[in-house]
Amino acid sequence: MKKIISVLFALVLFIGTVAPVQANQTVNEQYPVSSGVVYSQYTYKNSSTNVINHLSINLNDAFTKVDVGLPNTYNSRDTVMAIANRDSREGNRVVGAINAAFFNMSTGVPSFLIAKNNRIINGGVVSEGADQYMNVPTAFGIDKYGQGIIDYFDFQITMTTNGSSYKLSGMDRVRNNKETIVYTPNYYLGYTDNNEFGYDIIVEGDQPIGDIYFGDTITGVVKEIKPYGESKHAIPKNGFILSVQGGSEYSKNFSNLQIGQQVSVNFDIDAKWKDAQFILASGPFLVRDGKPYIMMSTASSRAKEIAPRTVVAMSRDKKTIHFITVDGRQSHSKGMNIKELADYLISLGVDTAINLDGGGSTTMAIRKYGGNEVVLANKPSDGSPRRVHAILEAISTAPLGEPKTIKYTLSNTGTMMVGASSTVNVQYVLDEYYNTLPLASNSISLSSQNNTLEISGTTFTTTAAGQDQIYIMYNGQVVQSFPVTVVDSPSTMTIQGAKELTVGETQSYTIDAKDAAGKNLIYNANQVIWSVEGKIGTITSTGQFTATTPGEGKIVATLGSTTVSIPVLVKEKSIFKDIPSNHPYYNEITYSAKNNIITGYQDGTFRPNENISRQHAAVILTRVLKLDTSNVEDPGFKDVPKGHTYYKEIAAAANAGLVSGKGNGTFDPNGKLTRAQMAKILVKAYSLSSPNSRAVLFKDVPQTHWAVSYIEALAHHNITTGYSDGTFKPEQNINRAHFVLFVYRAIHR
Repeated sequence: MKKIISVLFALVLFIGTVAPVQANQTVNEQYPVSSGVVYSQYTYKNSSTNVINHLSINLNDAFTKVDVGLPNTYNSRDTVMAIANRDSREGNRVVGAINAAFFNMSTGVPSFLIAKNNRIINGGVVSEGADQYMNVPTAFGIDKYGQGIIDYFDFQITMTTNGSSYKLSGMDRVRNNKETIVYTPNYYLGYTDNNEFGYDIIVEGDQPIGDIYFGDTITGVVKEIKPYGESKHAIPKNGFILSVQGGSEYSKNFSNLQIGQQVSVNFDIDAKWKDAQFILASGPFLVRDGKPYIMMSTASSRAKEIAPRTVVAMSRDKKTIHFITVDGRQSHSKGMNIKELADYLISLGVDTAINLDGGGSTTMAIRKYGGNEVVLANKPSDGSPRRVHAILEAISTAPLGEPKTIKYTLSNTGTMMVGASSTVNVQYVLDEYYNTLPLASNSISLSSQNNTLEISGTTFTTTAAGQDQIYIMYNGQVVQSFPVTVVDSPSTMTIQGAKELTVGETQSYTIDAKDAAGKNLIYNANQVIWSVEGKIGTITSTGQFTATTPGEGKIVATLGSTTVSIPVLVKEKSIFKDIPSNHPYYNEITYSAKNNIITGYQDGTFRPNENISRQHAAVILTRVLKLDTSNVEDPGFKDVPKGHTYYKEIAAAANAGLVSGKGNGTFDPNGKLTRAQMAKILVKAYSLSSPNSRAVLFKDVPQTHWAVSYIEALAHHNITTGYSDGTFKPEQNINRAHFVLFVYRAIHR
């Protein structure tokens, strides 16, 4: 112990206290997972952001304890969830767990001391060097009084022969320089397998050696001393092997052993750890007496690494145990170095704390409501939980108790109309210890306080206006209840749906019914009575309306004593499939089509956004002005021969002076018509007068523009208003819809 004390003074780092964590920490989740265990998740923001998972375990609770969980075989590994759920059963329900022991990732063998109820599961080693996590023997456990303990330990292995005693270096692990290791039949390999710089002494007794406990002594006589340099020997079932490595000065205590000489080995630990429920060695020490107490060099790379961390801590009275994990190496949580970790723990108010295995092994699992198995709570840095050797478990020993909490949802929530129904869907039932109780098909039932609610299984239907109460029962026992408000009519009601349709169209109408508080009223769809005023169409009992006849009418809905309506205009069916009734120029295009002013394309479209050609403009003008096309004079356009499709219409428009050629003897029938050209054609066609006074009406049509008088005439007769930005865009090609619009306005000016 003198060596340990001297190392302590060299390593302990006392740092000033830090500000309370609460200012930098927000609670994401917090709830009890058993009568003595509370789970919390925090987001902690300091120099970086970290997500921290925390289990607070109250050992004063009669049904709460902490234990160590181990894999099925000594050198195997499994996830925290798998080990915890394997250990969990009624009366010993694991409600939370974290990864615990450091281990060799290639062999799966734990690195440090593990013992349970005095049985030595792993002898372990104490690492050399201030940069190592456990360079002094420290551990966490639950002592014989049921209290938490985080402290140093003194694990003694003593060989006695011929009245003399000698300290051994360890048990059932790889032998290092200047060490003597005792190998028992419990060693998982079953044989020694060391380097050639030593020798083995085979000792056998009269009885097989089983599990070894603190205080045990195993005895035998020397059967064989193997030659120096031999590295592999089977361990006898009824004995043990002393494996020696080191110079002559170190090994002289063992070199005098003779064949047949009796040897005994005793295994013991200091009194504070004797009869402990379990011991799990780890490190470094982080906090002691509420102050930083870091038992490793904070300048070392391991201590400075920003990484995920796992910690066990406890309160000053040793009755509150804290399991804490810090996510790391991820965008949502950076991780902490050892000093940051100690400071954080102090700000939480813990009295003592020790570091456990972290990094990719950092895992926390908890029991969530609705299940009795633990599930992953944190986000491991590897993306999935790592298989580990040992875990710490928070355990509830409470039996299944009486139902206390029911988690449920309603298929319909709110004020209900008489005749409306709602179903109670139960997700889980918890007892007073937060155990999930089994749900059978008939375990949930309902009852009505005032008998105004008709019950069928877990569905209730309202029968009378007023107030009532639903009681939810588990196996006939009332657990929870909720009020039900019933009305015979909505306070307000409106109809939702289109107000304009075309003959042949269908529309689903719905109502928006509210209670006195302005919230949605619950009603059954078949309670709404639909009807139509006016001979505009028919409506089904579900509100599906079919428009059959053009005209104005109303859709009417009645719920209870409330009746509302919405006006509906039914228009004739659109002539063109790309001109629906809500098209801004529907009326103008429909009028023009019905009066044979325009036609569409063979595919049933009008193509309103296509630019109109010069030949089509001529056709429209001849139709609207009813120009004679039977006796026309050939205008002589080279590109419009008499066999041209629109020869007569173009000739008639040219004869009337409405259109002219391009000056080179061509008409350019497929050329596009600009808005300025359109203005000129319409002014001539309808002999539109210009205003008496002239002013710049459009900022892009100055008085010098060739078409200014035509454009002003259109504006004067309200045939055009231009664009919202104050322009007319005279050189822009005019599309089919706009040309029809201007012609329509000219006709109806």
